[in-house]
Amino acid sequence: MDASRRLRLVLLGVATLALAVAAWFAWQAVGRLGQARSEAASARAELTQLRGLVPALEQHERYAKDAEDIKAMVAKAGFDPARWSNRKLQRTTALLSRRDAEILLVQQIGASGAQWFAADYFDVTVASPGAGLFSPVLQDDRGFNVEMAGVVYFPLVSR
Repeated sequence: MDASRRLRLVLLGVATLALAVAAWFAWQAVGRLGQARSEAASARAELTQLRGLVPALEQHERYAKDAEDIKAMVAKAGFDPARWSNRKLQRTTALLSRRDAEILLVQQIGASGAQWFAADYFDVTVASPGAGLFSPVLQDDRGFNVEMAGVVYFPLVSR
């Protein structure tokens, strides 16, 4: 074999080897590109999900700030939480006379206004078709339907 032919075969072998190495690197790069695209899609989906959680997080921050503000107001007013207790109250709809309804409502604020009633639900309706909550008592007056649910806060010791 002459030298020029041998040189061409060596160059062809080197070029083939270089082409094979370049193809292998390109194949590896395509695999990494696919993996990077998959990770980017996952990151975008997670970002979308986290952006959806931002309003709830901001709401929780507002609640926490409001709670701190309320605690500061309570401390400023001189209320000691250790001196207060509470009871849950739930009264289903019941027909009461006007006098009994008044007594029930007065009981929720205590004799001297020392209690607090934090209503979750409160409903008072008249039982007679022609009666009103604030109108004079009629002869056919049957009283009120009263329903309430909430928490009554009261002091443990008198002030």
